[in-house]
Amino acid sequence: MLRYILAGLGALAVSAPALAQACDDRDPGLLARFEGEWQSDGNAFGQPAQSTMRWTPVLDGCFWQMEYLIEYNPGTDEAGTFHGVGVHHHESDLVTGHWVDNWGAMHQLRGSTTESEMIVFWGEPTAQLGRSRYTLTEDGAIQVTDWILTNDAWQQFNDNRFERVAD
Repeated sequence: MLRYILAGLGALAVSAPALAQACDDRDPGLLARFEGEWQSDGNAFGQPAQSTMRWTPVLDGCFWQMEYLIEYNPGTDEAGTFHGVGVHHHESDLVTGHWVDNWGAMHQLRGSTTESEMIVFWGEPTAQLGRSRYTLTEDGAIQVTDWILTNDAWQQFNDNRFERVAD
């Protein structure tokens, strides 16, 4: 057993430089244009909200992390917070990854990008299934629209315009 473990580690050590270069050579595409911090003062979940979104390259640029924070009903007795983190792997026009949030959700992500838009499906068809669209507008904002599949129909639950936060 030890022999197999050592052989595996040896193979990994030999291939590590090639793996490291693979991320450096990858075109980050649309996600690089999302990089930075964004804010929105629109509604979320049908309630007044203040939202922030931050896109950051992580793990030597192999992945892009999106941190999403929604403070809904701020300043009221019904105030609450939704906080989620998505890690995206982007190659060619395909996106895969994972999402976790403070409501206990953990979803696989899969989708695609164009020059100005990313559409990601999250969840599982046999359980909860949703989709999110991130559109980089001509004036430099990001329009984020979210849907959930209910009774075989897509129901929109979020549509916010995010402006870039000045550095």
